[in-house]
Amino acid sequence: MAESASNGGFFSSDSLPHATRSLDRPDIIWLHVISDACIAAAYYAIPIILFSFIARRRDVPFNWMFGLFGVFFLACGTTQVMEIATVWWPVHAWSGLMKCFTALVSIIAAISLIPIMPKALALPGLKRANEQLSATSVALARSNRELEQFAYVAAHDLQEPLRMVAMYVDMLDRRRGDVLDAEAREWVAHARAGANRMRGLIDDLLAYTRVDQDRSLGEISDAAEAAREAIESLRPQIAASRTDVAIGALPRVRCSHPQLVQVFQNLIGNAIKYGTRDKPWVHITALADGGSSIFAVQDNGIGIEATHHERIFEVFQRLHRRDQYPGTGIGLSICTKIIERHGGRLWVESQVGTGSVFRFSLSLAGD
Repeated sequence: MAESASNGGFFSSDSLPHATRSLDRPDIIWLHVISDACIAAAYYAIPIILFSFIARRRDVPFNWMFGLFGVFFLACGTTQVMEIATVWWPVHAWSGLMKCFTALVSIIAAISLIPIMPKALALPGLKRANEQLSATSVALARSNRELEQFAYVAAHDLQEPLRMVAMYVDMLDRRRGDVLDAEAREWVAHARAGANRMRGLIDDLLAYTRVDQDRSLGEISDAAEAAREAIESLRPQIAASRTDVAIGALPRVRCSHPQLVQVFQNLIGNAIKYGTRDKPWVHITALADGGSSIFAVQDNGIGIEATHHERIFEVFQRLHRRDQYPGTGIGLSICTKIIERHGGRLWVESQVGTGSVFRFSLSLAGD
């Protein structure tokens, strides 16, 4: 038998499997089989985890190394499987070739580590990165507070001189309006309109900066009552536009009540402002979504192009001229800030000519 094995080819099956050589010790045979099977299972599990990781985190540095080591572990696992096979079948040559392939992949992986070691060592440690991120977050928060405080002080301090300008323009119109020519009266009208626009901007800017000053974050608010208060404050506009405003069943949510009223007031006011002339309507509804409620303020107005769905939530962003639709372009920014401050989000679904649906989420009040 030994002579036959020595005369066979490289892939000859004349050689004996391991089990044949250890017939008197089956316990040893199964010890090797079970151990190799466990090792192979671990080797096959590791590349699955690595490939899944790099598929989801393509931003991780040197992610190609994860793929290379995944191939290495696959080769190691297959080597262990071949070891199990040689227990019962004489496939020693194939087992040797698999070991040779595994050795080649191992060498490539080891050599590939050499040039990336300096780059890897230069990466900031997790603790240092977290400290930098924390410091940046603190600095950004301080900068935002200072900026909002500056905006509040500036807007507040601008009110008095603006009031003086408006007062003297009105005084000039009342006392000297009869002696002014048409061009001068037009100038006075432009000055009054400019002062009114500036007053609107200042009032809205102050409202925007005051959002964070409200301390009633955990307050439970009746959304239906908030919507009714908003509608009551908009009663003149609703009557003038003949808009049909309907309220569905609305839940109690965790939100500052005055700020929720402001959200409804801004969204309903916009729906009225940009409504159609033929039977305009606004519907306010809500649907439960887990521990939150998704509110919807829907209208049949002029609609919004998809390219502007993000832009309209930015501060002082307007899509129309002032002579078409009045306003400062800050109302939706105030709504966004209020909703996000309470852990929700605000978005729009709209197409030109089909109306708009503004949706926002808030946590339910619970029991």
